[in-house]
Amino acid sequence: MRTFFRQTNLILVLGLFLTFFVSGRVVLADDEIDLKQALQEFFSTNFDVLINKFEIDKAYADYVTAKLRPNPTFSVNDIGLKTGKGFGASGDNAQMTFRIDQLLETGGKRKLRSSVASTTVEAAKLSYQDTIRSLLIGFYTNFFNMTLDLANIEAAKDDLTRFDRVLDIANKRFKAGDLSSVDIMKLEVSRIDLENTVTNAENQFKNDAEQFAMLIGREKAIKPVKIGEIKDVPIASEDVLLERAYQNRYDLLALQKQAKVAEKGKVLAKVMGRPDVSVGAERDTFGPDHSLGIGLGFSVALPLYNRNQGDRLRKKAELEQIVLQIEKTKRQIVLDIRQNLNNFQATSKVFDAYKKRKSDMEDLMARSEKAFTYGAMTVLDLLNTQKTFRDFKVKYNQAFVQCGLNRELIQVYTGEIK
Repeated sequence: MRTFFRQTNLILVLGLFLTFFVSGRVVLADDEIDLKQALQEFFSTNFDVLINKFEIDKAYADYVTAKLRPNPTFSVNDIGLKTGKGFGASGDNAQMTFRIDQLLETGGKRKLRSSVASTTVEAAKLSYQDTIRSLLIGFYTNFFNMTLDLANIEAAKDDLTRFDRVLDIANKRFKAGDLSSVDIMKLEVSRIDLENTVTNAENQFKNDAEQFAMLIGREKAIKPVKIGEIKDVPIASEDVLLERAYQNRYDLLALQKQAKVAEKGKVLAKVMGRPDVSVGAERDTFGPDHSLGIGLGFSVALPLYNRNQGDRLRKKAELEQIVLQIEKTKRQIVLDIRQNLNNFQATSKVFDAYKKRKSDMEDLMARSEKAFTYGAMTVLDLLNTQKTFRDFKVKYNQAFVQCGLNRELIQVYTGEIK
């Protein structure tokens, strides 16, 4: 019997080992999500991502249309029919015509039109990727806001637990006649503020979690996995980041592709000024005996007035407009990189400053509580110290989360997150 239990325990241990280690990944709780998994769900289920993807399908539909040839026209005419008595019978001058006409596009219009539409599809794909890049800014901001909310909740609950210990000591001192009822009242009122801080922090997390659930296409709110220590990985220089952005930013790549569309559209607009030719063939019958005859013909518009001048001017303006948009986007990229790099460097310095003093503040709080326990500190001094400690923790959490957020946003602004 003892051997059986040993074997059972061994099987359970092996099962846990395989579950947590052999699989090569950490098993998360049902209500938790890490950044990698959240990104995967965002890419596949975000409503705006899915909605904007149809722009590619619409552009492809235009490409399919652009490749099509004009349909032939079939017509039947019967003239010279009798009226009155014998209505409908063929008279001596009756003629029945079966005719088919086909429009022939000149100047390679169909090929040019297809090329413009094909390049437009490529531009639509790049614009779709840029839409994702823009949405990622909100995604990361919301994810790190939830992380900050959880840190604030944890800090607020710790403060409340710590304060309850102090309040318990204060009540003992009050019973011993060492504290006045006014001091106890001050402490009890301060506890209400701490409870409200917990309530507000939890409410903020609930709202941010609902917003994040909407972003990743979930119906129920979920919380992020706690972020560990921020890795001190050096950030590339401004020149390197700009070079990466020029190669990867989809807004710039989409505009460059749109410039090619405009160039091809300019050529197409010029060619569209050339007249097309319509050719036709017909089979005719004449008179009551239906004598057979055939005919051929063609027609062409004379470009005396309309040579597509307006569209040619429009395409020229579109190309010049896109060229300016490209220059503006390049300048915007420089602005994005510099601002975000400045933000990251500033928040890194702020976080380092708080990080260096974290242990000192914790030691100060511990010594203050100890001093209050032995009557060496007044209630007001203790409350002031606690307020200073709470403010420090809030700013520490903000700096920690903002530093992590700005590091991720650098990759968004360089377009490196695919």
